[in-house]
Amino acid sequence: MDNTIALVMIVRDEEAHLERCLNSVKDEVDEIVIVDTGSRDRTLELARHYTQKLYTYQWTGNFSTARNYAIERASSGWILSLDADEELDVAAGELRALVQNNNGCEAFFLPLFSQADETGSCFSRSLVLRLFRNLPDYRFSGRIHEQIMIERPGVVGITDAPVIWHRPVAAKERNQKRARNLNLLLQAVEADPANSFLQYYLGLEWLGLQKPARALECFQRTCRELDDSNVLFRAPAVLYRVHCLKVLGQLDEALCICLEESSRYPSYSDLFFEGGVLLELKGEYAVAIRWFKEALNCGTPPPLFTHTVGTEGFLALYHLGYCSEQLGQLEEACDYYKQALAANPDYIYPLYSLFLLERYRSAPPDVFQHFRKTGYLRTFQQAAALAELFFASGRPDIALLCLKECPSSWDCRCLPQIIRFSTYGGEPEHALSLVNEFEATCRIFDVSVAVHRIVALLLVNDSPTARKQALRLWRKPEQRSEAWALLNLVSLYSGHTWCGRPEKPRERAVIKLVLDILEDCLRSSAAPIAPGDRREKVDYARLAKAAMKLLADLSAEGCTALTDYLKSKAEALRQTLDKQHRLARRLYK
Repeated sequence: MDNTIALVMIVRDEEAHLERCLNSVKDEVDEIVIVDTGSRDRTLELARHYTQKLYTYQWTGNFSTARNYAIERASSGWILSLDADEELDVAAGELRALVQNNNGCEAFFLPLFSQADETGSCFSRSLVLRLFRNLPDYRFSGRIHEQIMIERPGVVGITDAPVIWHRPVAAKERNQKRARNLNLLLQAVEADPANSFLQYYLGLEWLGLQKPARALECFQRTCRELDDSNVLFRAPAVLYRVHCLKVLGQLDEALCICLEESSRYPSYSDLFFEGGVLLELKGEYAVAIRWFKEALNCGTPPPLFTHTVGTEGFLALYHLGYCSEQLGQLEEACDYYKQALAANPDYIYPLYSLFLLERYRSAPPDVFQHFRKTGYLRTFQQAAALAELFFASGRPDIALLCLKECPSSWDCRCLPQIIRFSTYGGEPEHALSLVNEFEATCRIFDVSVAVHRIVALLLVNDSPTARKQALRLWRKPEQRSEAWALLNLVSLYSGHTWCGRPEKPRERAVIKLVLDILEDCLRSSAAPIAPGDRREKVDYARLAKAAMKLLADLSAEGCTALTDYLKSKAEALRQTLDKQHRLARRLYK
């Protein structure tokens, strides 16, 4: 039989994602068919670089008809269906080998990994039917969240590779799609009110729109009406139901569901993990530990179960560390945190907990040596996280050492961070030289670098050049708010008067930037300064006073923001002292 493969897509206004998607798969397929449903950006222009099989389709509000129109224009023996915000993670020849050695299968469920955020440290795994023979039997149905209907389950296989990755999109784009999806789903539900699958998808949209009570009704109905022959939908509906109850504060009811459903699905690590989280929220740490350990024992659930990767590993270990810490079992907590980092070095939250525990026991230089010896400065993510922690605790000098220890850190990714640490670490002259290096090597504009340069110029008492740089920033319309804040900060720092007040819509951005500068100045000036510390020669207190005056005189909103900020600093100090006291009692009891 014909084992050629066609990538088939429908797109609209996808210039931000399309190239990344097509580059991931172009060498693994024989044909690319793209149907555009009304793009107003460069989508079609970009698509022409990959295929001549471009078609336009009048959008009717029905995803299935558009996808089926696209399939009918493919001549290959197999269809691979992707969305523009997805990528195929595939080894060379892997996709072709799958269809050639199909063992009688006419369609395949592929694993879909959905990133929770840009870090990629947390993601979920589900199955989607995206690879199938180009036969009349395999067509999409459903106005929205369309599916390939399976008439003969025996010819459908499940594979663990290749993997489809769904990348997170910007909040604005995500909300626009949710509003569109909700409208289409409500229409579909009205036409087919008995469809449990539509209720499931409707629940997802309500949850995404932060309407947990409405979402809960949908998931409850899904769980009630679907049996285990549809575990692909029922299992995640159970988890979403628990999540909705948790958000609504109904922890006991959510825990009852975990107890009931975990007996039904005894190998589902996600359920035991969620039960542990609920108990943790209730302060029942000892019982929560038993649930997290059971999640570890479960291991990875069967492929048909939607799964948050890590509930059977690094996520459970992190929460075991937290619960142990709350029980005063500090050595056990440290051990769990280290196991979590070993299981997933990109999941850096355990590093924060380890830092705090070590910081309460040792002086900053000793803490740095501890993390250096234990190898937590070898990856960029870990080195950058520890650098931020040392900087936040008033040691920008050690923050710089963290980045110097990491071989891959001195590049365009972290130069803005290094510039910031140098600016507030008593080395504004060095920061200015690094700005020149950044502009020469990276050749990109970074507003944070522009801000740090102006602050560094003020700290070396070069107000005229600082003002010129702020005016240069003013010429970029999208940076007017930052420029306005900096121009006035330069004027007040130099002992002059206001340059003028911003337009009201810019006020929030102005306040945020000035508060950020104030925070960094206070970190540097408030921390103890050892003999020979270069911060001794830099007047951060003067810049902090100028920032506070700017906020106090700006407007009622600025004054309120300053007051709230100072209150939060006082409360944070109180909590830190309280935690130090509790930890000291645990350490030295």
